[in-house]
Amino acid sequence: MKFYSNKKYNTVAVYAIIVIAVSMLMVVAIFKFSAISKVVGDIMSILMPVFIGIAIAFLLNPLLNATEKVLRKYIITKKPKPKLIRGISVTVTSLFFVAVVGGLLYVVIPAFADSISSMIGNVSDVYNKLYDWSAKLLSDHPKVEEFVNGKIESFSSNFNSLLEVMNNVLSGAWSFVNFIKDFVLGFIVSIYILISKETLQAQFKKLFVATFKRSTCQKVFKVASMSNKTFGNFLTGKLIDSLIIGIMCFFGCWILRIPYYVLISVIVGITNIIPYFGPFIGAIPSAAMVLFVEPKKCIVFVIFIFILQQFDGNILGPKILGGTMGMPTFWVLVALFVGGGLFKIVGLLLAVPFCSVVYDLLKEHSENKLKQKNMPTDTKDYTVSADKIFHVDGKSPEITEEILKSMVIPAAEDVNEVNIND
Repeated sequence: MKFYSNKKYNTVAVYAIIVIAVSMLMVVAIFKFSAISKVVGDIMSILMPVFIGIAIAFLLNPLLNATEKVLRKYIITKKPKPKLIRGISVTVTSLFFVAVVGGLLYVVIPAFADSISSMIGNVSDVYNKLYDWSAKLLSDHPKVEEFVNGKIESFSSNFNSLLEVMNNVLSGAWSFVNFIKDFVLGFIVSIYILISKETLQAQFKKLFVATFKRSTCQKVFKVASMSNKTFGNFLTGKLIDSLIIGIMCFFGCWILRIPYYVLISVIVGITNIIPYFGPFIGAIPSAAMVLFVEPKKCIVFVIFIFILQQFDGNILGPKILGGTMGMPTFWVLVALFVGGGLFKIVGLLLAVPFCSVVYDLLKEHSENKLKQKNMPTDTKDYTVSADKIFHVDGKSPEITEEILKSMVIPAAEDVNEVNIND
């Protein structure tokens, strides 16, 4: 018996097998979610130095490019040697990164530890101040005073428990050692990435071109180039902006004699990386710490932070970032809500550049489709009512000769000529 191959049914069979396989994988993923998540977590933990290295290389790449440009233009001008230029540039960039990180750790960690220990030692003073304050304020209302004192005692108990947890976390030397190990290995990985970044890019492009068709590769390369530019500009600009704000907060709080000024400056600088919500996330706990120790200074601190954030939002931030990634504020807030809800801190950091890339792609796609339909691409043209988008003053637009020529007119044997003016 001879077997006859049918291309149509073979294709159907292949798609059926793929659907069944995907369905089985989804069922296994649902019922074995904990085991799969553990495996994924282990893989992520193993590859953490690689991820850290990619992040460090991504942040250092602009500095590397600037260093190479200076070397080619002013130092090695007669006989350019790419390998020598790359080696010198990577060395200079790496030394700069080590100097910055080492300097920050040398200055911040001792003062940061002193602030934490001082705050822990002042817990009893905070409790006594709150108790005395409530007793004076609510002396004429014994029931309310009893309720408030109960809440203060509960807060004190919970706060002490929280501080014990913090002490346990800070004393977790093994976790700290693991982080240092991953960071050092990631830094080494970043050096190799910076040295051979063109080769790595070429390898990925080669793999895509060999695997997918031309149109798919062109779309992927375009999105990758756009993402690289958007993420690079945003993260680099935000880091510079947050560093400046942290330094300004440090000197401002030091001049105003705000307690825990080092700890507060670190908190404000780090949280400032998050757009919109970052200033509030950093200012609220900082103001609470100042309120517990020196209530009068709290008002001064809040006014200072408000002025500082106004300067950042209206002058410094737009100067460095050049605007909020070209997106309306509404979509920025939506991106932050979704990113923070799904991926926590990482989502808050990357939500805006990711949404900016999606926004630009959708905008380009919609404008191309509108041009094909001979429709306007300016958003202002669509602020009119729905019935006026396709009509002028409620009337259908005149059918011009160009429109008729673009129409498909069915052929007929008895029609020899079409009169446009009829």
